Amino acid sequence: MRHGSRVLALAAAMQGAQAADRAQAMYVSGCTAMKERDLPAALDFLNDAERLGFDPDSCAAGRWQGYMLLGRFKEAWQESAAIEKRGAVDPHRLWDGRPFSNRRLIVRCLHGQGDAIHFIRYASLLKQQASKVIVECPRRLMPLLSRVSGVDEVCTWEAPPFAPSDWEQQIEVVELPRAFRTTLDSIPALVPYIHLDRSMQRSGILEERRRVGVVWASGAWNRSRSIPISALVPMFQLPGFRFYALQGGAEALDLNSLPADCVVHDVTGESEDLLQAAELITQFDLILTVDTMTAHLAGALGKPVWLMLNFAADWRWMIGRSDSPWYPSMRIFRQPQAGRWDCVVDQVCQALRKWDQTSRNPA
Repeated sequence: MRHGSRVLALAAAMQGAQAADRAQAMYVSGCTAMKERDLPAALDFLNDAERLGFDPDSCAAGRWQGYMLLGRFKEAWQESAAIEKRGAVDPHRLWDGRPFSNRRLIVRCLHGQGDAIHFIRYASLLKQQASKVIVECPRRLMPLLSRVSGVDEVCTWEAPPFAPSDWEQQIEVVELPRAFRTTLDSIPALVPYIHLDRSMQRSGILEERRRVGVVWASGAWNRSRSIPISALVPMFQLPGFRFYALQGGAEALDLNSLPADCVVHDVTGESEDLLQAAELITQFDLILTVDTMTAHLAGALGKPVWLMLNFAADWRWMIGRSDSPWYPSMRIFRQPQAGRWDCVVDQVCQALRKWDQTSRNPA
């Protein structure tokens, strides 16, 4: 009898181990399908993984990404609520979940500079509720974010620090879409939402039509977003355009590797507060960039911006769209598969030719 009990216990343990292995396999398959942007399969795998006992918060986080990529924001917020209800500690969450009404609120920009520029659009909505909106951000962003409607005060933790006024409530800037339970129909997409004085918009630096500012490299933390400058040679050789490099960092030296017949003017320069970059962007007819801060800055300024997007891109760009509900002036050119920048550059070249023909021969 005892022997039989041990056998049954061993069999149950083996079945449990097998179930755990199957759950893990389902979860890994879900993550793989997500990277491949097979979103229906990814959601199915993640549901199966949770049903078989895999960590529900991990499965919910995966489904959150899938729903956001599909533009199904309401379902994504349901996943967030489920995670919160289970009580796991979220180190990225600063918001207490309470209303902002008549409270002194500090918005902390602790992620990337592009994230801060993207989500600061909510400041005007916050100001409709909060008694004061304070923004804490890197020093470089201070003069820029002070020009956003709804922002009462800007401060920084960088040396020398600018201490904020007294505040009662805080939220991280990337939490704002969830706080407002944003849907595709309610995205605050009125641009520009960063306002430059007319006196700050320098005139006369470039006189030709079809002036295109270009950024080809993103941050080092995600190289899949960057385009080798050699892939852009066919574009730089197009007649009828004048290209200007807005590329910062070490990649600006890539210009030295271009063939002699590719004339790209370097107007990059490094700005301490990004205000100079914003002023410069206003001088161009078009900004052509990979997924980096410049894309968000141009979009926030309401400038025409073409985004050359890597295959497994961030959720905010969603999938299968050539436009962005976040930025009305944006057009997206997507990789059909990872690493295929040649297809993107070919599409951009065709679009530039069409734009040139249209501008020369308006209907």
